[in-house]
Amino acid sequence: MFKILVINIGSTSTKVGLFFDHDPVFKETRDHPSEDLSRLHGYDEWLRFHQTKVDNVLGLHGDMLEGLGLVVSRGGLTRPVEGGGYRINEEMLHDLRSGEYGWHPCNVGPCIAYSIAARYGVKAVIYDSPVSDELIQLARFSGLKGIERGAAFHVLSQKSAGRKAARKLDVPYEQGNFIVAHLGGGITIGAHERGRIIDGTHGLNEGPFTPQRTGALPLQELLNLCVSGQLTQEELRQRLFGQGGVHSYLGTHDIAVIEQRADNGEEEASSVLKAMGYQISKDICSMAAVLEGRIDAVVLTGNLCRAKTVITEIRNRVCSLGKLLIFPGEDELESLAQAGLRIMSPGGETVKVYENEYY
Repeated sequence: MFKILVINIGSTSTKVGLFFDHDPVFKETRDHPSEDLSRLHGYDEWLRFHQTKVDNVLGLHGDMLEGLGLVVSRGGLTRPVEGGGYRINEEMLHDLRSGEYGWHPCNVGPCIAYSIAARYGVKAVIYDSPVSDELIQLARFSGLKGIERGAAFHVLSQKSAGRKAARKLDVPYEQGNFIVAHLGGGITIGAHERGRIIDGTHGLNEGPFTPQRTGALPLQELLNLCVSGQLTQEELRQRLFGQGGVHSYLGTHDIAVIEQRADNGEEEASSVLKAMGYQISKDICSMAAVLEGRIDAVVLTGNLCRAKTVITEIRNRVCSLGKLLIFPGEDELESLAQAGLRIMSPGGETVKVYENEYY
């Protein structure tokens, strides 16, 4: 029996779980209010914040980590890699700390996993990194030579939901075509063709607005804001990625609270939720063009699937594409644990070394 600790640092939450083989011993989620997150600046502050949350969770479970065999973390924004497992090493941690390939709170997860693994004398790995790159060549064109579109999706969540949909339809995931939307603190929408995400909305630079991020913005207005001198670079980054989206309109990213406000008749709350669903729908339909209209199902997953105003808007706008399957919540902790089990099993999956670019 293998004991596997899993860590998933998201944009608004810290999730930790311990598994014996397939069975969870515990799973804990700590959601973070926007006022706490807005005070964090720079890698080290984010690292200390989430390290404390993880340590608090582990402290509740006493000596359960004795005999630990592996630590598996959600990946961060590194250079593009293949899918699968990578051992966390100093080069990976350097790239995550530098922010050279982008910033997201998930950048601190591998460092936390690495330190815990060192404490117990075991390996730490990431699996199905968000920068797993399977884009077709046409998808890499940005519209400006010298700037290339890259892959940054909720790969772990999307592929897990795609496999669930395939099982439900009795279609092998590696032989089907799916449009999968991860709807959470971050939102990404991918075109899955025969088991590969061949195009999708970048989780930070593109796509619909989210509870805290702006998504794609009108370029001229964004350029004007950048050169206005009103905001420092760090303040602008915070405005776009931490205080944008729903938060910028309504002062909170708590979708349950906003749904209640909409139910109570607040027109602005209702309009913002509908607008988010509207933008998500537009990107789902654009992925139908990527797949040339050959779609087995549109798949929604993530915690926003519980936001009825958002989901109703999406359902009404994408129904012409065919089957719509909805898997509320997310099972990324289970997916990470299953990956860890595949790695640890005799003759199991090979763990790659993070070093040179793979293409």
